[in-house]
Amino acid sequence: MRFPNNKVWAHRVNDTVTALDKEKWFDGMEIDIVYSAYQNKLFVCHDDGDTAHNLTLETWFSALKSPKQHYYWLDVKNLNDKTADSIACKIKNILNTYGIIHQAFIESPNEQGVRIVKNHHLHTSLWVEHIQWSYNDTTRWYNKTSRQIDEIHPDCISSEYNMFDLLTEKYPEQNILLWHTPALFTSENAALTRKLCQHPSVKIVLVDYEKPVDY
Repeated sequence: MRFPNNKVWAHRVNDTVTALDKEKWFDGMEIDIVYSAYQNKLFVCHDDGDTAHNLTLETWFSALKSPKQHYYWLDVKNLNDKTADSIACKIKNILNTYGIIHQAFIESPNEQGVRIVKNHHLHTSLWVEHIQWSYNDTTRWYNKTSRQIDEIHPDCISSEYNMFDLLTEKYPEQNILLWHTPALFTSENAALTRKLCQHPSVKIVLVDYEKPVDY
């Protein structure tokens, strides 16, 4: 897959008004997606209840002024072994419509879902558990994460920004994606964003800033 030159991407661009603003400044945008099996539709939203806003992924992309000039982190909230085939087919059709199949990837913590998406020849990122959420034990965390990477072979691995040291130490050969959120724009936060971006293994850093920072 391809990455833009600027590693700083816009976080949670989940409505068309925000998308039109962010695409003026950011090369890459992250959006949350929920699949409704009942309707067989993909909705741009973070939580199941927000599907009531009825913003489909097709509508979101059609609102952009220059979809081919941008890159997309698609955080699919309910990807699993039962939904992955339908989700992959629908996303693939949309990406092919705009000629951006290599400018987007699907992210999920669900191993089987990610594996199925890869079988559809789509790019993927494995959402890696934070060590404090799961084990608080480096060896157990490393063994699980290494097994997942070896079995799935994702294009990228993604996690919170405070996993930077551990991920870059253990997996410098991987494309590492981080979210530096929630964080208001301050000189201190901007300095940390710059530090994250300067590591060669880090390909994307999500931020809540109005504009990307130079690094």
